[in-house]
Amino acid sequence: IELATGKIRGVEALARWRHPQHGIVAPIAFITILEENGQIEALTRVMLARSAEQCRSWRNAGLDASVSVNVSVKSLGDVHFAESMTELVRRHHLDPRHMIIEVTETTAATDVGRALENLARLRMNGFGLSIDDYGTGYSSMQQLGRIAFTELKIDQSFVMNAVKQESSRV
Repeated sequence: IELATGKIRGVEALARWRHPQHGIVAPIAFITILEENGQIEALTRVMLARSAEQCRSWRNAGLDASVSVNVSVKSLGDVHFAESMTELVRRHHLDPRHMIIEVTETTAATDVGRALENLARLRMNGFGLSIDDYGTGYSSMQQLGRIAFTELKIDQSFVMNAVKQESSRV
């Protein structure tokens, strides 16, 4: 929400598994399993396709909002990742600038050539890039400078404690 105007400016697409016996299952229970079994790319494609489709629908209805989608460091290791994600979004008649790719701080700090190359290509193709949960890992300002991020999402532990703790406010 844009505080000055109250307008919706963006949403985040979150993966949830609706299990028949266990109800809503959080991603912490299934993302690692998908990564370890080479299935994370399928989830990423579904998430990006559905998000692009929904964003296009909102934009057609006059809502000027973007959609953020989390991406695994495993997906960023695919040499064709940036190009395939760009094609997928454009197939849904959406400009990549309306999509934001979120990576964790750990991913951003990773010194893996393909991951950094894919992030750079995504940014050159117009995608926004966001570091999620900043402050929980080992990032420094120098590491932030390696990639042209458009957003920095500070971890909730800092925000929630900012009223009570000087160190969180800093």
